[in-house]
Amino acid sequence: MPANLLAHGDPLLIPFLDAATDHDATEPLALLLAAAEPVIREAVRRELARSLAGAGQVDDVASEVRLRMVRKLWALRRDEAAPIDNWLAYVARAAEYGCYAFLREQFPERTRFRNRLRYAVAHHASTTLARDEQGVWRCQTSRAVRRAAATGSTEAFVNDPRGWLSAQRIDLSAALPAVLDQMLAAFDRPIELDRLVDAMAGVLGIADARPPRRRGDADKAPPIVDPSPGAADVLEHREALLRTWNEIVDLPLRQRAALLLNLRDPDGGAILHLLPSTGVVTSASIASALDLDEAALAALWDRLPLDDLSIASQLNLTRQQVINLRKSARARLGRRLRGGAQ
Repeated sequence: MPANLLAHGDPLLIPFLDAATDHDATEPLALLLAAAEPVIREAVRRELARSLAGAGQVDDVASEVRLRMVRKLWALRRDEAAPIDNWLAYVARAAEYGCYAFLREQFPERTRFRNRLRYAVAHHASTTLARDEQGVWRCQTSRAVRRAAATGSTEAFVNDPRGWLSAQRIDLSAALPAVLDQMLAAFDRPIELDRLVDAMAGVLGIADARPPRRRGDADKAPPIVDPSPGAADVLEHREALLRTWNEIVDLPLRQRAALLLNLRDPDGGAILHLLPSTGVVTSASIASALDLDEAALAALWDRLPLDDLSIASQLNLTRQQVINLRKSARARLGRRLRGGAQ
């Protein structure tokens, strides 16, 4: 392990970074991810669950953050990334950034408007933006209001933004900071930033085109394991991963060996290195699927993914036979995962 990581990295990372082999590192990797899991879930729910744009995507974004953390850790072990001083703080920041990146990609108009609104509230002399004890951003007035706001006025706005604004005679043609100043002064309590954004975006006609379908959409076939940029999709949904793994195990031995030993993620790493961290597929399961004992798998682990010639040598086949076996495995998986004939 690089000396600078021991000197400056979070001690929580040392068992993973100091493991003798990548195979030995899988168990401490799983422990790091288990510690990160509640941090990821809390951060993603906090950032997305309260907005109309993100509420339905909490699981998908959490899965993407989880996968990004796995890649970060392996890069750190290879000394290809900067040291992490505080693992859980890093995870929290990465989860927040993952939420923002998702919203910016899928809902660019709403994200631009959110940035404008946030800036307007934070920089106006009479309005404030602050996080509450749960870490949720809330907007409120900071000026002394002569007359107390009507009870329930904040909720009334959320339920019927257009009607409430009309009743309050707030001029929407004014500059955004001035509009927000009037609104927040009339609310009876602070309002969540994302609820304010959703409501005002609807009133002002700010909308994005239908966002592109994301991996895991209900009308899309389950992900098929394949050594291509889409192969790591199997990590996004545990249920889909389990189904896919069960189908792989049902393949003839040589087909599944030709497939599994060559599987690569988009960065060229071995997908088999990632599977134990999901908690769905264990190292013992992988060894069994390859008809190896765990000691033999451990000896092979750090060489993964194997090229076709290495797989051919392992299986006592020709390179072309390995290619043909993998092609047959993909075709059969495709049929099975789509519910077609075997």
